[in-house]
Amino acid sequence: MDDLLSNPAFRTYALCAAILAVKMLLSASYTTIARMRSQGYANPEDARLFGASGPAEPAAVAHALRIQRNDGENIPLFFAVGLLYVLAGASAFGAAVYCWAFTAARILHTITYMAHLQPWRAISYGVGVFCLVGMAVQIIAAAI
Repeated sequence: MDDLLSNPAFRTYALCAAILAVKMLLSASYTTIARMRSQGYANPEDARLFGASGPAEPAAVAHALRIQRNDGENIPLFFAVGLLYVLAGASAFGAAVYCWAFTAARILHTITYMAHLQPWRAISYGVGVFCLVGMAVQIIAAAI
């Protein structure tokens, strides 16, 4: 592992991947908090345990789940594409730009999603997609 961590591009990727993993866990916790506040549980046994009688998916819970689902659709792509990008010989600068821009975009996406802020949510989503596509194009170019 020391060999990989001596590579500045990999170090940047690893740090961003760890931050995004924690961010995904926090998004899941946000969903849990929304469920507890609204007493909206997906499973009957959870509702019984916490004494809930409300609907299974109140609006706040559905909103939190959409944030979590969006993370699940985008961040794992970064884990795979970002790793391939770095292993394909990315420069330290390129890795810093793509990885940090993606990480910042995903954090901003969650913040703007939680606050119901458009068009900022769409813009931050687009920045993240741009980073993924940029890295994928670089991987394809290196592999051809």
